Amino acid sequence: MINGIGILASVAIGQIARLNCATNNIANVNTPGFKAGLLHFLEGNVAGGISEGNPMQRPATAVDYSPGSIRKTGNVLDLAINGEGFFAVQRKDGVAYTRDGRFTLNENGKLVTLDGDYVLGRGGKIVIEGNDIQISEEGMISVDGNEVDALKIVSFREPSALVKLSAGFYHNPDSLAGAEEEGNARVQSGYFELSNVQVIKEMVEMINIQRTFESYQKAIQTISEQDRLSTNRIGKL
Repeated sequence: MINGIGILASVAIGQIARLNCATNNIANVNTPGFKAGLLHFLEGNVAGGISEGNPMQRPATAVDYSPGSIRKTGNVLDLAINGEGFFAVQRKDGVAYTRDGRFTLNENGKLVTLDGDYVLGRGGKIVIEGNDIQISEEGMISVDGNEVDALKIVSFREPSALVKLSAGFYHNPDSLAGAEEEGNARVQSGYFELSNVQVIKEMVEMINIQRTFESYQKAIQTISEQDRLSTNRIGKL
C-alpha cells in the first residue's frame, strides 16, 4: 500500500507542474508576442524514486508557436509578422528571436526593442536617419524614399530546440533549431502581435487540475486508512 501512496503522490505533484504552466500562461496573457506553454508528461523509470521498477512521469514543457491576434497602433515602428518567423534581436548575451515587434529608435537613430536591444537587419544593426519611415510587407525599410535595410526575419526547422530566455524571447543554442531566412512572412507596419494565450482554456485547465489533485488526495487518504485498519487487525491477531 505504501508503494501505491508514493506513486499517487508523485502523480499528484505532477499536477503542480501543470498548475505552474497554466498560471504562467495567464500571467502573460497581455505580454505581446508571448507564446503559451504546453505541458506534457514523459514516461520513464526514475532512479531513487519509490522503487526502480515503478514507471514515473516526468513533466516536460513545449511551446505553442501558433500566432496571436494583432492590434493596430498606427505607429510605423510597431511591427507584426503574418506567417511564420521571428525578428532577430542583438542582446547583451547574444542573438535572440522574438515575435514582439514593438520597436523604437534610440538616441543614435538605431532601431531597438523597448528594452534597448538592437533589432537586426540583413546588414546588421538598423540605422534610421530621416523623417518619412516606410516598412513594406517584405520587411524593406525606406527612409525619405531611400531603402536603407531589410528586417532579418528568421524561421526554424526545429523550433522545439529553441530555449526561452524571457517572456517572448528565445535563443538558438549551438544552432540546433536550424535557423533559416523566412521568405514567406509578411510584415504589417502599425500593428503588433498579442499573446496567443487563450484565457478561458487556461481557466478550465486550472479547474481540471484542482479536481484531479483532489481526487488523488482522496485516493491517498483511502489507501492510508486501509493501511491503518490492516495494521490494527494484525496487531489483534
